Amino acid sequence: MFKRWVWAACFILALTWMLPGGVFGLSRDRWTNERPYGVFFNDYDPNFYTGFVPRVQERERIKIHLGKGNQLRVRMILSDKTIDNYLLDQVARHDLYKEVIDRKIIKLTSNTAWEEYHQKVTDEKLRDLVKKKGEMDEKAWRDLNLAYMEKLVPGRLYHIQKDFTKMVDDFARLLKSAPKSDSLQAKLDLINAFFPHRIFLHDLTPEQDADFQKLEALAKADDMKAFRPKAKAFFDTITDGIYPIKDGKLDYYEFTTIYPAGTYDKTTTHDGQVMPLYTTTGVWWLIPRKHGKGILGMVDYISSAGYYGMMPMLPYEYGGGIAYNAIHNPGISCWIPGHHLLPEGWRKITTGSRNGKPFNRVAITSRGPVSHGCTRLNSGHLTELREMLPSTSEGMEGIMHYRSLSHCYDVFDLQGDGNDQVMGVQYYIAFRHTKSRVAQEIWAQNNRKDFYAWLYGNDLTFAPLGEASFKEVYDYKFNKRKALEGKKYENLKLYEAPYEPEYLQFYVINGVDKLSEEGMDFNRELRRVGYGYKIDRKKLRLE
Repeated sequence: MFKRWVWAACFILALTWMLPGGVFGLSRDRWTNERPYGVFFNDYDPNFYTGFVPRVQERERIKIHLGKGNQLRVRMILSDKTIDNYLLDQVARHDLYKEVIDRKIIKLTSNTAWEEYHQKVTDEKLRDLVKKKGEMDEKAWRDLNLAYMEKLVPGRLYHIQKDFTKMVDDFARLLKSAPKSDSLQAKLDLINAFFPHRIFLHDLTPEQDADFQKLEALAKADDMKAFRPKAKAFFDTITDGIYPIKDGKLDYYEFTTIYPAGTYDKTTTHDGQVMPLYTTTGVWWLIPRKHGKGILGMVDYISSAGYYGMMPMLPYEYGGGIAYNAIHNPGISCWIPGHHLLPEGWRKITTGSRNGKPFNRVAITSRGPVSHGCTRLNSGHLTELREMLPSTSEGMEGIMHYRSLSHCYDVFDLQGDGNDQVMGVQYYIAFRHTKSRVAQEIWAQNNRKDFYAWLYGNDLTFAPLGEASFKEVYDYKFNKRKALEGKKYENLKLYEAPYEPEYLQFYVINGVDKLSEEGMDFNRELRRVGYGYKIDRKKLRLE
């Protein structure tokens, strides 16, 4: 009898590991860490961004990565145009918001993010700064823009400086010492090592293949005089010319941000460890939505379903019928009063409330298994991501999106100095919700230690912030869009990006249904301020 009971218990335990969603580890306990995350609000209204990130209009300069740990890393290689127009764009966006508010075209609701944003623009005297453009030489103006980008969006601007001549010589030595590449994968591995973590070539055109074979031959012949100029031309070709090289130096600025992300609502196991399952892996890019409800034919799609928050959904995979996998908002909101999971202190939060009363709802994403297949971001982070991307839907088409296997980490050196780290973020919330989109169970308590024990398992050696490290990890690589296990690393530190505050203001359009075509066009157009784009003032009811 005892043996039969033990066998039954073992069977039930094994079964729980195989059940959809990975029942193992779920709890109905209340979160105890009362630090607020997400966006507190009352109703699903249109909204606009109230932060200060730069806009990049060139799609080839934007790279999006998803790796184990459930975080989305967005890296933007800043062009001279982006830098030189940074302050101009910030003022133009602020002034457009102010105009539609002052002319009572919109009415602000729920929160007071606009007032805080307006005060920041005023305190920093941004409108006075842009008047200096004609008084400064080119370098001084550029330096002023960079200084304010770092001041207004601290900790996300990186100055990358490399000796390109040394990079070329190192590449030649690598090609000389390596066996002659006889497969696409062998060639890709060598080419991507030219600029590690910043080249993710996943295929070769016939022309690129021929050029690479010439470089191999020159390297093995030790003909550096011929190798160097051909290597530079090859580098420019495979990177779309986005990296400026002058006098043998590579010198440019990157803007990198990391957001917590929700993924498919199932777990998987690898080497005996349970982890969130990534279903759509490999190389993808943003595509227009051609099927479904509402206004179609664009990347900049906004759903009429309230729980999508009246903000853009950015598709990258067609799923059949009207379904797409996309980067979108949490997809749910939690009613705060009486909620059995939310910290009790959240019921009393009034900071930023327009009516001075506690908020009704909070939108928080689950950094773990939660989605039907999409990638979920917090509402403010999605709003910020949209702000960084090109103004038009056409401009967003083709933005590259690299998605790892479930067990492969996003290894990156933020400074471009070879100090490889595993990318992470300081956000400790993961939950599952019901079919009616009510948060029901948590994956772990929302403190750093408990959450990391669940998220990383035995991979991580826990330590204070900035000191935690991984015993052994693999990064990822790609072959013809397919994700593969990449290089093995040992004893890498965990980089824990700060949780970025969420900046958005809710509003309604006076006299216009937010779900009408006119309302959707207004919502979309208000997000498009940026150099090289002329705002359609008719869509904003300004003409």
